[in-house]
Amino acid sequence: MIANCSPNYAKLRKSIADESNVPPYVVFNDATLIEMAEQMPITASEMLSVNGVGMRKLERFGKPFMALIRAHVDGDDEE
Repeated sequence: MIANCSPNYAKLRKSIADESNVPPYVVFNDATLIEMAEQMPITASEMLSVNGVGMRKLERFGKPFMALIRAHVDGDDEE
């Protein structure tokens, strides 16, 4: 599971999945979230280097994750 990455990633994924009416794994699977937590991509090109993130997923779901990561990097997140 994704216990070793920020629970905010899973919350965001669930929220996007609910809004998009798809299962959470369709947004990004657990392995992709873990890799995001490790790589901390804040640009589109960095996000595309994460396994499981292609252009379509980047365009559809990438911005909120990059914003969350930026907030974490800047120290503005709640955890």
